[in-house]
Amino acid sequence: MTEQPAFGGPRSGARGEYGDLLPIRAAVGVPVQCLRNEYLGLYGLTQTYSHRYRLHGTLCETCHLTEARDPQERRLAEWAHLDVTAQHLPAAAPQQGLVLVTHPPAPGALTGQIELRLDNAPVGAATVTCCPACRTAALDYVQVTATHRRLGYGRTLVAAARARAPEYTWTAPLPDGGVAQAFRARLAYPRAAAPCVHRIRSTSG
Repeated sequence: MTEQPAFGGPRSGARGEYGDLLPIRAAVGVPVQCLRNEYLGLYGLTQTYSHRYRLHGTLCETCHLTEARDPQERRLAEWAHLDVTAQHLPAAAPQQGLVLVTHPPAPGALTGQIELRLDNAPVGAATVTCCPACRTAALDYVQVTATHRRLGYGRTLVAAARARAPEYTWTAPLPDGGVAQAFRARLAYPRAAAPCVHRIRSTSG
């Protein structure tokens, strides 16, 4: 039988039953380095599971000891892995855990959205325009709710967008605002060029 809290209904994770939110990264097989770029093969790692996210994760034993000695250290020892190729349509998306939900472009349009949801609540999104005729794609906009920043949600959305058209030529605009600019400066995408004729047609009709 699943243990239930004394008050307030079943466990959801939203009230902190499963601890703080972990950083996340796109799943890329067995990790070689941790989030502090230390090599996991030297002092070991532990495979973990986040009940909050419903995702498997990794714990760097070196960083775990570092953070245990100094409570002021940023919590980077453990992180969860999200398969960025597993993207669900809204009607079929799981209601619990951390999941990617794709909103395809409307008929005749080229721009769609990839949403990151935690227990069915939106916590971030990437707006993407793909042109199959030109084989180009633009990462138009990435946003993460203020309470979920600095956890890797933004970079995971970028990886999810790229996974939809990995062979395309990608660009991204240069946004305004300090937070957006700091994030954009870490993306190795050239600045967005003038829109292609197909995108112009899709937005003018």
